[in-house]
Amino acid sequence: MRNAILSIFAVGAMLCACSDSWNDHYRNEATGEGKETLLKLVEQDPQLSDFAQLLHATHLYNNVHATPVTYAKLLDSDQTLTVWAPVNGTFNADSLMQLCETAEGDSIVAQHFVANHIAHNLYNMNSQTIGKVKMLNNKVMPLSTKALFDANVLEGKQNLPASNGLLNVVGHEATYTYNIYEGLTSLPEYAHLGTFLKGFETNELDEEHSIVAGIEDGQKVYSDSVMKQDNILFRKFDYINSEDSCFSMLVPDAQMWQTVCEEARPYFNYGSVAKADSIQNYWMNVLLMQDLIYNQNTQRSLVDSVTMTSYSKKEYPYHVYYKPMASGGLLDPANFSSKRTCSNGELNYLVKWPFTKYQLFFHPIAIQAEREANLLNSKDCTMDYRTAMADSISDNGYLVIKPKSSTSNWTATFEVQNTMAGTYDLCAVVLPKTVYNIYSSNFKPNKFTAVLNYVDENGKKCTATYKDEVVNNPYVVDTVKIARVTLPVCNYGQSEATVSVQLKCSITNKQMTTYNREMYLDCIYLKPVEE
Repeated sequence: MRNAILSIFAVGAMLCACSDSWNDHYRNEATGEGKETLLKLVEQDPQLSDFAQLLHATHLYNNVHATPVTYAKLLDSDQTLTVWAPVNGTFNADSLMQLCETAEGDSIVAQHFVANHIAHNLYNMNSQTIGKVKMLNNKVMPLSTKALFDANVLEGKQNLPASNGLLNVVGHEATYTYNIYEGLTSLPEYAHLGTFLKGFETNELDEEHSIVAGIEDGQKVYSDSVMKQDNILFRKFDYINSEDSCFSMLVPDAQMWQTVCEEARPYFNYGSVAKADSIQNYWMNVLLMQDLIYNQNTQRSLVDSVTMTSYSKKEYPYHVYYKPMASGGLLDPANFSSKRTCSNGELNYLVKWPFTKYQLFFHPIAIQAEREANLLNSKDCTMDYRTAMADSISDNGYLVIKPKSSTSNWTATFEVQNTMAGTYDLCAVVLPKTVYNIYSSNFKPNKFTAVLNYVDENGKKCTATYKDEVVNNPYVVDTVKIARVTLPVCNYGQSEATVSVQLKCSITNKQMTTYNREMYLDCIYLKPVEE
């Protein structure tokens, strides 16, 4: 096999064991006309002695553990199979045999070589139809009348009949093609991304394809349990291990990635919280990687826009890039130096990092006032939550803060979530009374002060009081700036917010003819300060 196999990290070959039920599933649906089994045909051909040796040395896997069943036993069973066996001298048999001496190496050889040349059922290579075949390792390969993928069949050595299938002798191995997830998590050149992804990998029972033997103590017992690979990050970046998808990924090299992480790290300072380093590492990697992948099958037109796998309507307009193929666009060919073809897409090597922090993680934060969960406490006022369908009103709702009496200076405190460690302009978005009654003639502005509550890097609670009074324009939807604030720690992704903003009405009785204590509040708004 090619030298690349020597650098492969562990990739679990999750092929189920040859239980009776499994044999029944694939037993002689249609068989070849020969009298000998596929194993015997391989062993009788001197050109295939290296391949035969590997069949005896490599095991099938169940629950990510080796079973006593070798691929030689599989080819000697009554299951219907088609085999494409590479001749001696076209792959490094000694290196593969050495790998088979360990469980880790055995699984690598099974997944990347042996199972890459065997498929269930019969595939007649005399057919004029060019199609595809699913191999035992779940790779889908193109099949023609002359070749399996890039492995050409030798003259007179195709469709050799066996009692349990067909044998084809090929002039060299069929190249194993990584899917995007395998490439990232298996090859050293992607370790700066793959190590993070690999850390969240799990293997779980595939109940749909496992065979239940019965119930013991109220629990299902399986006679043949099939495991499936999973990763919580598939829910973030889509199932980039899926062989029937077509992904594209933008790949930074290790030096570029290190630079990007160093620039982003200060914004992910979680201070003194438990496991701060782990939390920082998780969210920094997730948010920096979230726009590196898109599914080619779900795009309407790359000329107009590209939607990344992290896209959701709730986060619009983020994770969507318009005119990506144009000069300077995200997918401008000038942004890439080369690409690697994968079994489910391609890896495109970036020339330079194409994103800003404002696109990926340092976003404006709007705390919707009409959501009761955002209100921590209030005093000397009542709350009226209203909906309003208008482009100028965020999230189609607002809060009416009414003083309990005509002389009450109320206070209302709102929780602010998912803040970064960085500098923001702290604002409030105040609405005119005409959003409720277009004929309203109440154009008295509000007047208020604010208090910011936050924690420092040591977890100490801090308070910043802004005594300068803020007055809105009562004729428009007005985003009024309260203050420029620098938050020392990040709170992104945490269940308990560490930041809150208190608004306090500051109208004296003598000012009642000029100002109005009733406020229509759309949201509290934190706008990142751009450098």
